Amino acid sequence: MRKVKYITRYDLNLPVQEEEIKNLKISDIIYLNGVLITARDQAHKRIMEYIKNNKVLPESFQRLKGSAIYHCGPIIKELNQKYEIISGGPTTSERMLSENEIVKFLGIRFIIGKGGMTNLNTKENMVVYLSFTGGCGAIVNQKIEKITRVEWIDLGKCEAVWFLKVKEFGPLIVAQANGRSLYKK
Repeated sequence: MRKVKYITRYDLNLPVQEEEIKNLKISDIIYLNGVLITARDQAHKRIMEYIKNNKVLPESFQRLKGSAIYHCGPIIKELNQKYEIISGGPTTSERMLSENEIVKFLGIRFIIGKGGMTNLNTKENMVVYLSFTGGCGAIVNQKIEKITRVEWIDLGKCEAVWFLKVKEFGPLIVAQANGRSLYKK
């Protein structure tokens, strides 16, 4: 007899509380609503410089507790000083080596990307890694209601931190949670 594994769908509003993520299981499907940020290598490096030098991050970062970081370098179109995301697929997460420190500092509850993160301590930091299928960049703009803010545009449009108000952002697969990983056998 074969054991059937049930997958649950969750529609979650950001910011989430710690209690809301405790029961998430590997392979559950998540859709997010609310504000999340994009951050790649250079943004992570800058955040770490702020942390190490005890500098205060811009006020917009202080409202991220319970939210999500999306590992993404979007393709941005600018017209009349307004921005639009043309494509925004996930980038490989493994190279974001300082993620545990950033998660603790900002109070982040979700990391979104592709490929997982062997160094992410999901149990101690009460954070969940959500896998987003590579190649889905063109549909991401359909899930974004608006860009609410951009920080550090001096890093370039791809590396800047974009604050995105999203609706039904997903499907995202719970790939790492509560010390377990979809990527480990």
